[in-house]
Amino acid sequence: MAVITVTPLMDITALIASDQVSPGDVLLLEEGVYFQTVIINKNYIRILAKGNSVVFDGKSTLITAFMLSNVTGVEIDGITIRYYRGNGIVIDSGNGNRIVKNKIYNTFNNGIFLETSSANLIWNNEIYNANFGMLFTQGSANNRIIENKVKDCLMDGFATFDDRDSNNVFVSNTAIRNELNGFYLVSNNNLLLDNFIVNNATGGIDMTQGNNSIAIGNIIKGTKFNAWFVFNYSNLFAGENIIECNSQDGILVLGQNGTFQNNEIAYNGDTGITFETTSFGNLVLNNKLICNIPNNIINRGIDNVLIDNIDKLCEPCETPDDNCDRCLSDVKNIE
Repeated sequence: MAVITVTPLMDITALIASDQVSPGDVLLLEEGVYFQTVIINKNYIRILAKGNSVVFDGKSTLITAFMLSNVTGVEIDGITIRYYRGNGIVIDSGNGNRIVKNKIYNTFNNGIFLETSSANLIWNNEIYNANFGMLFTQGSANNRIIENKVKDCLMDGFATFDDRDSNNVFVSNTAIRNELNGFYLVSNNNLLLDNFIVNNATGGIDMTQGNNSIAIGNIIKGTKFNAWFVFNYSNLFAGENIIECNSQDGILVLGQNGTFQNNEIAYNGDTGITFETTSFGNLVLNNKLICNIPNNIINRGIDNVLIDNIDKLCEPCETPDDNCDRCLSDVKNIE
């Protein structure tokens, strides 16, 4: 394994394709501005920034900064990517790659785009002013998305668009001020754990046409419409989530056979949790519902079971707005 020093004047795509670079080598990028698209066609290439000022600038001309196609074990680490007309980083038919500690902003399309790719780690990246923050399609499954921050995107922060985009793990991510949803999931068997989802324009979490996912310990605040929309979704387990100070429903359920347990749903501008007529067989257990307007729980569905929930009305003359400055105060600490 060799460590190869790279400068902004070098053609990285040509270097990787040459005999100078072998699987397992590290390309150590000197600080400076790089105007290029890097195509990686070898496995186990590690591209690391040396210092904090390694910048890939597409100057609104180039399409993509990094393209990983049908490769394994590639790492992109510590790079700033900006002003690309397409995507910041693309993984196409790749697996076991590592996208770590990059900052991606002002891309016309997506910050990070995975297509038919699995078992990749996407950790501690920051993405803003993109179209989608992260988009997974065409059977991108078994990926690990951990401690990323996505904000101010035109569409969703994190999105899966295909029922084959399943078995993904989203842990401790932050989605702020995206124009659609913090998370939009059309897929199965996903885990959402300890994500912080605030001030997204359309929804906090939208789960559509899937089954068997688990959502624990997520916080959804300040959403302009429904905080959590569950549509045609089966066997969702939602536990110990905090859903407060959203403009409409805390949770709107048009799904089946889910479990909603030990959640705190408070100070939402519409009902805390609503089960519409197409919902059935859901268990609602030990949730704490406080001062949601006009009702804490509405059950229009069939065979939904409600057990031991705390249903606390607003105090006289109290409205959700009276408490929202308090419950949104921690948003300022993560900007």
